[in-house]
Amino acid sequence: MKTNKFFCLSALAFAAGAIMISCNDDDDSKPLPMPDPQKVSFVVTSSDPASDLAGGAFLKVFSDLSTEKNDQSVYNNTEATTKSYDSFTQVTYNSQSGVFTGYIYARGASAQGIGEKKAGLRSYKLNNGIMTELAAPVLTSAFGNTGVFGTYSYAAQISKPYAMVIDKDGKGTNIELSLPKYAIDGTNPGISNIVDMGNNQVAIVLNYANRDSAAVAFADYNLGITKVIYSNKVGTSVGAWRSVRYTQSGADSEGNVYVFCGNSKDGKKVGAVRIKKGTTEFDSSYKFDIFAKADGYRFRKAFHISDDKFLLEFYTDKTKFGNMDASGKMAVVDMSEQSFAWVSGSEYLDGSAAAGSVGWGDGYQGYFYLPVNPAKGSTATPTIYKINATTGVAKPFMTFKSTDLLKAIAIFK
Repeated sequence: MKTNKFFCLSALAFAAGAIMISCNDDDDSKPLPMPDPQKVSFVVTSSDPASDLAGGAFLKVFSDLSTEKNDQSVYNNTEATTKSYDSFTQVTYNSQSGVFTGYIYARGASAQGIGEKKAGLRSYKLNNGIMTELAAPVLTSAFGNTGVFGTYSYAAQISKPYAMVIDKDGKGTNIELSLPKYAIDGTNPGISNIVDMGNNQVAIVLNYANRDSAAVAFADYNLGITKVIYSNKVGTSVGAWRSVRYTQSGADSEGNVYVFCGNSKDGKKVGAVRIKKGTTEFDSSYKFDIFAKADGYRFRKAFHISDDKFLLEFYTDKTKFGNMDASGKMAVVDMSEQSFAWVSGSEYLDGSAAAGSVGWGDGYQGYFYLPVNPAKGSTATPTIYKINATTGVAKPFMTFKSTDLLKAIAIFK
């Protein structure tokens, strides 16, 4: 998940094929207070509803998180927008480096962009209200999950031990992790998420195809692994929709890391475990039994909102929780109190109606902003919902014209 802090920027230098990190990255500075929501800018990414991945993407910057906005337009809008010929399946924003990255699945690449059937990453920075591209697009082979740590953004491969890491200037290098060293019964682990722990340390959440348990590797910002820990309290921590991988882990605002399991066949393993800030072991006194709280539903995604609250996206059928099964029933969980609240206020978020698609959201000061596209044939409009993490109530924050297919919102913290 994102580390919502402002830190001093560090430089990334390339030497002997590895990333060497400045010692300044070890400075665990205290975060500055977040600006008032009225003064916050954010970027909305949109594609073409008719062609989706074949139509490229547009990025438009807006301001003020406190005011509702209606009948907006991003795709093919010539007013203060940035165009990418390539489409994005995922996006990230790194608040430390100020880098926004769009991740291009091969099906989203175009001949006018990076080239057909090629995967890659395009990175941008906010410049006078416009998203300005950094360097040239970085090509990579197939990737699954994406994220940020330190001043870097990354895309991890699904079945191979590689992560493409992007620096503050939009330049990339492919890092090979020592995951084969930690194979179990001949099966190498895959990367589910890389969680920033600060002080030049990350928690790399792993998954094994032959095991239903949690695994976390600890490493520095060079992704050099020093230790791996395991827990049988929960199952495998990874979510998926086709070839996209979703995080089921993240750090809260205090730096505690939570590792979720959302789709274990064993309901007793659907829940979360904790690694307390400053430690490299699972907290033996902690397990959150989310399966019981959710009345037997399982979930696909877990995203940090703020403080110690997370948004979970559940499957809509208790008996169907596979790679291709429908999800979209949302809930808010408080990790310290182990409380649970289903999201209400929208048929697309309470599971009573199927959305066409749910985009990549972002959290800020007790609210989560989530883009939702209506199903084909619906008279509803694409909408970014504002979910209250205290009450679980969702309200429309922004509505868009039917010519938009909302992909993501990223808040400039």
